[in-house]
Amino acid sequence: MKKFPIGISNFKMVIQDDYYFVDKSLLIEEVIDSNATSLLIPRPRRFGKTLNMSMLHAFFDINKAEENKALFDNLKIRQSAAWKHQGEYPVIYLSLKDVKENSYDKALENINRLCIEWLEDNEEILLSDKLSQTERNILNALRKENWKQVALEGFFKSVSKILYKVYNQKVIILIDEYDSCIIKSWEAGYYEEMISFMRGFLSGGFKDNDYLFKGIITGILRVAKESIFSGLNNLEVNSILDFNFADKFGLTEGEVQKLLSDSGISISFEEVKSWYNGYSFGECNDIYNPWSIINFAYKPTQGFRPYWVNTSANELIEELLTNANADLEKKLTGFIDGQVMECEIEETTIFKDLDAGKEKTVLGLLLFNGYLTKAYTKQEDITISHGLKIPNKEVSVVYKQMLERLLSRSTEVSESSILAALLEQDALEFEDALSKYMLTSFSFNDIQHRGSLPEKVYHAFILGLMAHLSNKFIVKSNPETGLGRADLLIYPKDNNDKRGWVLEFKKLKKSSPALNELAKEAMQQIHTSQYITTLKEHDKTEVMLVGVAFDGKEVSCVTEFI
Repeated sequence: MKKFPIGISNFKMVIQDDYYFVDKSLLIEEVIDSNATSLLIPRPRRFGKTLNMSMLHAFFDINKAEENKALFDNLKIRQSAAWKHQGEYPVIYLSLKDVKENSYDKALENINRLCIEWLEDNEEILLSDKLSQTERNILNALRKENWKQVALEGFFKSVSKILYKVYNQKVIILIDEYDSCIIKSWEAGYYEEMISFMRGFLSGGFKDNDYLFKGIITGILRVAKESIFSGLNNLEVNSILDFNFADKFGLTEGEVQKLLSDSGISISFEEVKSWYNGYSFGECNDIYNPWSIINFAYKPTQGFRPYWVNTSANELIEELLTNANADLEKKLTGFIDGQVMECEIEETTIFKDLDAGKEKTVLGLLLFNGYLTKAYTKQEDITISHGLKIPNKEVSVVYKQMLERLLSRSTEVSESSILAALLEQDALEFEDALSKYMLTSFSFNDIQHRGSLPEKVYHAFILGLMAHLSNKFIVKSNPETGLGRADLLIYPKDNNDKRGWVLEFKKLKKSSPALNELAKEAMQQIHTSQYITTLKEHDKTEVMLVGVAFDGKEVSCVTEFI
């Protein structure tokens, strides 16, 4: 049985060392046949972007044409008309995946170092008799470590021109994980500087570059064109919503079945499917996460596990969940409850909209990061909406782990004390635990604007309940019941357990009565709208009703038992 290339994204190493390789070589044909000169192909992390880019490099590279030819002997591209392009082009290949510095200067130093390393790996161009002394001076200057930002921004254009002169052939530019440094700059607080630099850096290679044959850029996000790709009229974007390249990143169902068969793994394929399938790219509705599949195939006796978990990569998502507004929270809890939620999304990521918690932008980020997938698309006039859902069990586990951290983070009152009081239907202890949670979990800065804290507590509390109770309880946020929608409905999955809970939340406004009166209003709404209807239908006869009112760090509860 062949070895699996876990953590190996160097195409040449995978082929020469005889690792298991799923043939995606017709990606090369699709790139060549594309009408676009420059292609942006965003995909979620761990979906084979770097391995594919390494394959493109090995295929096109004019310097190692003969050496690399044998790598493709048993691959589909060998039989394609596109094979004539093998080894015909000089290639500039940079991966920005590790540019995750905490300061702008350090990030620029890292990018500078990557460019110098490329020049050192290709120093044979200095020996060409086709270069003028001026051009040699330019290359030698670029090899020094004291570049100014202006020189770094001009790297692609300067080197493209020199490569064209040396090889009399246009250039391939490959940039892997272009958005890694941009996401980090947003988290670390130097976003505007980084965007300004990247705009100039990429424009040098992709805008009005007469020496460019094809440019391919990969990443996770489609950063707004006006932010970074301004003026790149030759750029074609192929996101997971587009049809092109749909089966070239990630594994199709047939490829997964063959991999398991080749590996001698006999297991219920429906279980594999429920854990790792569920992604829809373009018209391909059964795309699997390759990282998860090869890790599972490597140790199948360990059973199904969430291999896609990566805490550092989830930090951005956790922050967005924490800051969810009421409408977004409804959708998030719907997703976690296994529902397909119809949503409009923003296909481009505008970071200031993420800061503002704009629903369409946040949902787009979750979709393109792989935390959601598309179940269907609907268009009415010019409005396009998508039915979104959590793809599979693995991603559900990732949500649960994030939400457990979200609820328990920075608090002296553990979530267990709140949950224990609620499940024991201890009204006084529940109010006391929730009050302490309010006091210890948030700083004064969180409540400078009246009413902002209650929303955060409300969302964190509900999302946390979804995470903690989902194994044994049905937890529904804003479900239809009786004559309206309750804020929160909880009941055990065990039919013999007769308990149930209805919670209604209110936050104090200028026109509101006193806090305790507002809590009573919440209770009255539970009765008037007959929110217990669903619990009665499930034969739950030991029901706790809770009306909760928030004001800053203060909380008031009214409870009844029926």
